[in-house]
Amino acid sequence: MKWIIRLLFVAFVVSFFPVAPAGAQTRLKLPIDPLGLNARPVATSQDPLESIIGALDAKLLDDLKYAKLMADASGSKVTAPCYGAWIDLINVRQKAVNGPDGQPLPVPDPAVITKFERIVELRNALQPDSPFMIACSPVASMVKKDIVGFIGIVISGGAGLATLVPGL
Repeated sequence: MKWIIRLLFVAFVVSFFPVAPAGAQTRLKLPIDPLGLNARPVATSQDPLESIIGALDAKLLDDLKYAKLMADASGSKVTAPCYGAWIDLINVRQKAVNGPDGQPLPVPDPAVITKFERIVELRNALQPDSPFMIACSPVASMVKKDIVGFIGIVISGGAGLATLVPGL
């Protein structure tokens, strides 16, 4: 949890450094692209935090909605509330910057306070008593328990090659 806050703080500080506009922007093509970031157009924002959050929101929202429908259909009491809280968080963040006519408002030029508010909102969403963390803590606990159990099996020698690779 602390490393996330440190990473966000560093991204916030780095966003204040002047960046020379690039004549032709190039992007690093990753051999594995789980979020489809190589296919998306180059972001016009120079703010790394904004670019990361915007890319995740755009790529994950439809996936989260579909996963929530699946979790609701299967009656999952663990993952469905988490997906719903995550969808709500993205929707609130996207709609908060719309004007009365529903159109997105332009971001102010220095946007110092705006960037600070985005970090505060992210920090608030990661607090233990936030609706997002309350809804997703059972999922985190379940994953943590599974990982700790798997590590215990590996350390005790109970996970041989046949256990790790199905079909051997």
